[in-house]
Amino acid sequence: MNKVLLVDCSAETTKTLTGILGDTCALSGRSFGDEMASKASRMVILEASGSVEDAAEKVSKLRVGCAFRAIPVIVIHPGEDVATIDRFLSAGASDVLSLDAPPGACRQILQGHLIPHRTPLAQEMAYLTPFIENTVTVFSKMAFVEAVFQEVYFADDLRIFGDISGIIGLSGNSEGTVAITLYWDLARKIIANMMKVPPEKINAEYIHDGAGELINMISGSTKKRFKGTQYHFDLSLPTVVVGSGHQLGHPEGSSIAVLIFEVGQEAFVLQVCLKPRNKASEPGASLQGIEL
Repeated sequence: MNKVLLVDCSAETTKTLTGILGDTCALSGRSFGDEMASKASRMVILEASGSVEDAAEKVSKLRVGCAFRAIPVIVIHPGEDVATIDRFLSAGASDVLSLDAPPGACRQILQGHLIPHRTPLAQEMAYLTPFIENTVTVFSKMAFVEAVFQEVYFADDLRIFGDISGIIGLSGNSEGTVAITLYWDLARKIIANMMKVPPEKINAEYIHDGAGELINMISGSTKKRFKGTQYHFDLSLPTVVVGSGHQLGHPEGSSIAVLIFEVGQEAFVLQVCLKPRNKASEPGASLQGIEL
């Protein structure tokens, strides 16, 4: 049964949501806390009360607690003010819902958000595994930390709610993009380790350059694994995007594999879009020649 976390929900709202979801979900309620870990839930529902900015800040912290997992964060808020809705969405909300709508409509919307994301086929893991292994290796050898792979799913949302992303374009036998996204605190620690200096010595410029260097090293080492196969690629120069809720440009029509890693209690994510130019080599076709 899906676990749904209700945050700051009034007794009336809890009763309404129980009537809507109670037959298919296990609902639990609690008050908001700054260090809320949301990744154990299948969905998080926050009732927005007080100022819009205070509620948006809670949304941002809930999103961090999801640790990049595909967990919908739903905001319960009356009215249809576009600016307010946009503020919640930019903070990390998946949707903004008014319970004034008919219960059937609310149920349909919430159940839609509970549909699980697609997981990789075995054939797709053949090209994702080298990225996983080389990410772990780069973090170990260059930053002296253990990056532990957690899970992978395919997403269709180009928004990413970390603080900084390094992205690099791929072309050749296959084409696409690969990007790394981190929250600021973890990025500072990683770059400090790479430069062998204390974290307080690391400024925004160092983090910016470090994110680009990380994705360059991960992509470059993975490229060698694909030499002579349909997945071999050449690299563009890395670019860096900063700001929570930023969007990453991926090739149109490509599947976006989201690979989640943890360093201690903190998470980062690698996004991989890789599509062979040969249509016969898409998922389901033979992937001979790739070493695992």
